[in-house]
Amino acid sequence: MLTVIDEESDRLNRLIGEAAEMSQLDAGKVELHRASGCIRDVAEQAVENLKQLLSTHPVELRIPDDLPTALMDSSRITEVLVHLLENAAKYSPAGTPIRVTAEAKGATLTTSVADRGPGIDDFEQPLVFEKFYRGENQRVRVHGTGMGLAICKAIVEAHGGRIGVTSQLGHGSVFYFSLPVG
Repeated sequence: MLTVIDEESDRLNRLIGEAAEMSQLDAGKVELHRASGCIRDVAEQAVENLKQLLSTHPVELRIPDDLPTALMDSSRITEVLVHLLENAAKYSPAGTPIRVTAEAKGATLTTSVADRGPGIDDFEQPLVFEKFYRGENQRVRVHGTGMGLAICKAIVEAHGGRIGVTSQLGHGSVFYFSLPVG
């Protein structure tokens, strides 16, 4: 009983924290500390932060060394990658790889996280970035608050970037976000 109480209080604390963060992001009250940064460093930090959760998934970082830097608040973009990697691990079967890639196109740097999860229906893809939305088939199977992707979207858009997903049912999803090169 004590374990259940402990787990539920952790879940409630996370929900309150994410709701408070989302409120600040919505109100534009989060100050970004932007500087030129290396997306490889940010990705490596995100993977390190989730070492325990990612222990059952081989993580492939496919980020070229010659990429330009991005204009970003590194701690906030680390948070975005943590959310995306956490979702990839939660929704993918153990042992399946998670791939992080990055590429520059013109004045943007696009970073992607690909998984081998169940995929997302076409009609749900735009909804997954809404606050409190949880996939129809995942609400009971996977624990979560439905705030992670909404937080990612708010952070990326505050950087002047965009976020999206491509997915195929039964084959996994690729979540991607772009940031200005800087």
